[in-house]
Amino acid sequence: MSEKKVKVEGKRQLFLIFLTVFIDLLGFGLIIPILPSFAQEFHASEEMVGWVIASYSAMQFLFTPFWGRLSDRIGRRPVLLVSLFASFIGYMLWGFSTSLTMLFIARMIAGFGNANIAVAQAYITDITTEENRARGMGLVGAAFGLGFVLGPAIGGAVYLYSHDLHLAGFVAAAFSLIDLILTFFMLPEPLERGTFGKDRYGAGLGFYLNALTNPKLRVSYLIFFLSTFAFANMEATLMLLTPKLFHWGPKENTMLFLYIGFLIVLVQGGMIRQLTKKYSERDLITIGSLMIAVGLVLTPLTAQLWVLLIALGLLSFGSGINNPCNQSLLSKLAPDETAGGVLGLGQSLATLGRILGPIIGCTLFNRVGMVAPYLVGAAVMVLVIALSMALPRLKPGTSMAH
Repeated sequence: MSEKKVKVEGKRQLFLIFLTVFIDLLGFGLIIPILPSFAQEFHASEEMVGWVIASYSAMQFLFTPFWGRLSDRIGRRPVLLVSLFASFIGYMLWGFSTSLTMLFIARMIAGFGNANIAVAQAYITDITTEENRARGMGLVGAAFGLGFVLGPAIGGAVYLYSHDLHLAGFVAAAFSLIDLILTFFMLPEPLERGTFGKDRYGAGLGFYLNALTNPKLRVSYLIFFLSTFAFANMEATLMLLTPKLFHWGPKENTMLFLYIGFLIVLVQGGMIRQLTKKYSERDLITIGSLMIAVGLVLTPLTAQLWVLLIALGLLSFGSGINNPCNQSLLSKLAPDETAGGVLGLGQSLATLGRILGPIIGCTLFNRVGMVAPYLVGAAVMVLVIALSMALPRLKPGTSMAH
């Protein structure tokens, strides 16, 4: 095979993996702004909305290691095909839902299917060299951001056109089906398959306990979990807050999520690269955490739209800075021989934050009041600021791994 043909094949494979991750997040973004309204049509309490949201992340938490390790054994392609089919079924079930129980099952099946991010990352490690792997992994991050931005936009357009909360599920299912067909006909199994799933998720209980108690890693891990928890707390309750403050519905909430997603992509798509050239990850994590804390305090305290937009702007910029910097620092602190497992555990802790954030946030919203989740989230971020002071201040391009 000629070198030119190999390059074309590699670009096609990367595009299809990009498409898989993009559609995962597109489906998530399509559903999230309308989920509370849909659940409340079936008489779900504000507290129950949190459980519906968390069920998706819970399935991802449980099955991301499963898909990653299974793909090591039987291949990336068959696992991607099965997971995409599961996503398709989950979104179709959402579209046909006539009860709260069906919504729960739909979100759990979609979460089960969309736990395939580790397989997408594994595929990239299989088809890239060390020199261009960072670019390949960067495509995964770009797909995350783009899906999060366009998902609410498409969901809003669908709702504006139809005023039907069911239709977003069918649209998300259609995207999953398109990806499934393209993957089936165009994505080959990598010529050589590594041990990505085993490296990230197969190290055993002893490794995870040692990693969590490692003084070099535990602060970063705690920041991973707490920051994700605070942001997910806001993400779940914002859709319950705006109807009380502004009498908004799914259309307005969709536009609000589009605004948040756009700002996060703006930061992670270009600004973060320039910031990390000038400042250490530790300093940026501190600044990002402070922005999130201030944004959380401001979000529920006014019925002025411009104040809400400033608050959410601070939250978006803070999160866009915080997450990649903490992940970068964790990768530098991880010993080279266990880097996969260290980063995989970090992702698992972030997913745990996305499970507990909606549950606790919506429970506080329902039982204590609409301001409570945001003050709790702000208090958590103050703790993160304090924890960030214990992180090492590394110069750009340096590593403590050994």
